[in-house]
Amino acid sequence: MNWYRVELHTHTIASDGIMEPDELIRRAKARGYCAIVVTDHNTTTSCQNAINIGKKEGLLVIPGIEWTTFWGHIVISGGKSNIDWRSVNLENIDDKLAQVQKAGDLVTIAHPKRIGTPFCSECRFLYKINDYSNVDAYEVWSHYDPHIREESLKAKKEWSDIVNKGFKIAPVYGYDWHTPDEDGPAFAYTYVGVDGELNQDNLLQAIRDGHTYMSMGVEIDAKVIQNGKEYFLGDSIEKGEATIELSAQIAEDYSKQFEVEIRGLRVYKDGKMFLAKKWSGEEIKLDLEFNCKNVRIELYGTVDGQDCDLAIMGPIYTK
Repeated sequence: MNWYRVELHTHTIASDGIMEPDELIRRAKARGYCAIVVTDHNTTTSCQNAINIGKKEGLLVIPGIEWTTFWGHIVISGGKSNIDWRSVNLENIDDKLAQVQKAGDLVTIAHPKRIGTPFCSECRFLYKINDYSNVDAYEVWSHYDPHIREESLKAKKEWSDIVNKGFKIAPVYGYDWHTPDEDGPAFAYTYVGVDGELNQDNLLQAIRDGHTYMSMGVEIDAKVIQNGKEYFLGDSIEKGEATIELSAQIAEDYSKQFEVEIRGLRVYKDGKMFLAKKWSGEEIKLDLEFNCKNVRIELYGTVDGQDCDLAIMGPIYTK
């Protein structure tokens, strides 16, 4: 499995972004992304142009749209569904999301705990989802300084609660990229583990499968060994003993902008912290008893001297 740095939430001049598609792609390549999704508000006008430019520049561009409604924003990635965002409401949200998935697109809840009216009208997620199997990914982190925002802590709690109810939902970061942001505030990355060629179908399927982690510039190698077989973030294993093999390092390009230090890790079982350990990223093996619904790992440390979460990994589930 290869891990790719991607950005799943971007905007152009087709909605409220200020970048033309070619500038967005140029800046995405400069940041080391292997793929982006173009998700303008309620329009796909820029998608095909961006796809064409991406092919010339060697960047995978996936078409998308951000449903921007009175009750929250939802990112739809893949360009296969054709649902009118104006028809989505509080009563039919589950059915509409199920239609999106059936068509082959990816459903991501966008910045669910962002402050809403009157400061950011419609940005807070107010839909009541009855069946979270209709949701593939959840923006646990979003926008600027996600490692220290109060909304990130609230989103992490809600995502963890949903996962602990038995739903498999990938944690992702959405930069919600609107402007060039040269020398701007800190941002995070989403990394997606893909088997085989990096293309649209494989990338979206990898997110559905939960092969994701978010980080403040930390690159992670993680796998689980059980009965001689390898598993990865998002996979399901049998209950019983297994070993997590883990290492991490700071991305060289990220360290040129922000000072990052890895100080330790935390292991959670069904959302409750099971183990906290000082650690600086060297190769480590954790022998654990998987006697719960899921196990997940977070890294903690500092960014520019401020204590914070550094990375949140997709859970490992039990059958």
